[in-house]
Amino acid sequence: MSRFENIDWKLDDLANKLNAQLTRDRPDYPQNLRTFEERRIDWIDNGIMKAIIIQPNFEVNGVNSNIWNFINVAIFDDGYSFSRPKWISILVDKKDFSFIEDNIDELLLKSEENLLNILFKDLM
Repeated sequence: MSRFENIDWKLDDLANKLNAQLTRDRPDYPQNLRTFEERRIDWIDNGIMKAIIIQPNFEVNGVNSNIWNFINVAIFDDGYSFSRPKWISILVDKKDFSFIEDNIDELLLKSEENLLNILFKDLM
């Protein structure tokens, strides 16, 4: 059973609304490297790559699936520059997954608001 069972449909709905791609558990990785669940909603808006990422905490000794992060990211990558201007907002930092599940509506609404309003001038 997936940890995301109760919220996947909400992630699907937002991805469809944003004309974005919902990715589950890094499908391009070899099977032996897919040791944890995660979700990403990715899209490009006016040349800015935007993402909503829900993932366990990455630590020195590996992935800690007991604590989770909910992150908004916007990155400009022209394919040529070494510098990739970006903006990151961590909405949930190292909390139990149930916190994300219980607050998913507010987190998705805030993410949509954050990322739809990001402009190139906001990237560092």
